[in-house]
Amino acid sequence: MPAPPIAMEKDPLTIDVPREFHRRMAAIIEAVQTGIWQAGVHDLLGYATDYAFGDKRGLQTLVLKSKHRSAYVRLQWETIMSDMVADRQLVDNAVKNAIHELT
Repeated sequence: MPAPPIAMEKDPLTIDVPREFHRRMAAIIEAVQTGIWQAGVHDLLGYATDYAFGDKRGLQTLVLKSKHRSAYVRLQWETIMSDMVADRQLVDNAVKNAIHELT
């Protein structure tokens, strides 16, 4: 089911905005986990996050770790929450870079 396109337009104090943000971060983690597994690295990813809540909060950091390597996914809040093609491509590129770093 596609994400609601108005997630960023809603009041940041509603539960919908952080839920959508966490759903999108989880999708990034899942994509990287799948990518490294398909590349032959059969480690379970560990992760840590460093992010601020709300629109226009700047750089969001996701640290992904396998047994022997780590990768940082750094994206702007607006990029993560956007459904624009260019922003989705930035997320896809960040996922590919993380897979490359971890394999």
